[in-house]
Amino acid sequence: MTTPELTPLTSVAPVRNRLTPIPESIKTIKGYPSKLVVYKTAASKFYWVRLYFNNKYKYKTTKSESLKDAQKFAVKFYEEVLVSATTTRVSDKSKSFASIAARYFQSVEKSTKPTVHRTDLSRYKNDILPLYGEQEIDSITNAQISQLIERLHQKELSVASIKHYLVVLRKIFKFAVANDVMQHIPLFPRVKGRVATAQKRDYLTQDEYATLVSYAEKLAQSKTTVRGVAITDELKYLIQFMVNSFIRPSDIRVLKHKHIKKMRDGDDEWLVLNHPATKTNATEVQAMPASVFIYDRLIDFKKSSKLPCRPDDYVFMSRYSNRNTAMEILGRQFRELRARSMLEEKTGKNITLYSLRHTAIMLRLIIGRVDSLALARNARTSQQMVDKFYASHLTTHQVRKQLHAFPEKAQSKTRRYKKISSEKKSKN
Repeated sequence: MTTPELTPLTSVAPVRNRLTPIPESIKTIKGYPSKLVVYKTAASKFYWVRLYFNNKYKYKTTKSESLKDAQKFAVKFYEEVLVSATTTRVSDKSKSFASIAARYFQSVEKSTKPTVHRTDLSRYKNDILPLYGEQEIDSITNAQISQLIERLHQKELSVASIKHYLVVLRKIFKFAVANDVMQHIPLFPRVKGRVATAQKRDYLTQDEYATLVSYAEKLAQSKTTVRGVAITDELKYLIQFMVNSFIRPSDIRVLKHKHIKKMRDGDDEWLVLNHPATKTNATEVQAMPASVFIYDRLIDFKKSSKLPCRPDDYVFMSRYSNRNTAMEILGRQFRELRARSMLEEKTGKNITLYSLRHTAIMLRLIIGRVDSLALARNARTSQQMVDKFYASHLTTHQVRKQLHAFPEKAQSKTRRYKKISSEKKSKN
């Protein structure tokens, strides 16, 4: 008697190759060419990225099981491939926009201010490169530049910001013309809309500043987390330090312990900051005396928390060598603090990390006795910028005491004059 052959309940098609992408896992990335995809294979639990470039495929593992993280990795991979693309006369790819742009940024790196170069490169990578990357530069048309403008409008950028992007694009075109890669620059469309007038920059009053610090303490004590990262006393010390040192949020990226020096003159004690310039110049910053106490408390906190605080370590968020990540975390934590304190709802102000710098400058104008030139120099800005933005909220009532103040000799003369006048009146 023969045993009947059993039929399987389900049939599974054999996998042709364990490295072959699983069709349903293939995902493109919004705003980037369809040639850039992430996918999974039967051979790995991680997503892979694939890019078709220069007539061949480039692959790399993202080392991530998260689709969102894999797509972020793919964007960086795409930028690296295009930016590092070599240029030779042998291949027509020497005319690719990415190759020409890479040559341009390399040629101007040493002759351009670091801040300008960094900003231009960031704008190029974020929005210009994804649009034109592999395209031959001399084939870019007026209509395609209009697509860039539309892309920037969708991101709700101001007219002034959009024009800055177009300046970067025009610089690359000029470089291409100067190097005989293209004959002429395409006609640029007109950016519609008016450039917004300068807006007053909001600052915190002394009471609002105290409220913000108080809520920062509460969130640290309750061990509140934002996207898995706990808010600690470091956020409180950051707020206090910024208000007493005039630094910009961008300075947090570069400020290290070796850039801070404690100074003493008799009973006076303060900090001097010598960090690299992130926007204008690198003049010394004389921080307020209160910064000494704040900085000492910050060091004590770092030591007790076993956080890096050596001379070459960053002052804030030192455990993150990637400073973009550090700033993103700080930004999220500050927004959480702002929401919990409800200061924006109560005051109608637009409160950001930059508001802390505005607060530092405004408090000196309101309760300090310093002229705008000295203040501007110490804050690494100009008198024009102080008057146009920071001091735009200043009222004559706020500075009445400074207006009525006199040097000691003048005050004594005024007192003598009043005394003589009152004596004459009493005699009469």
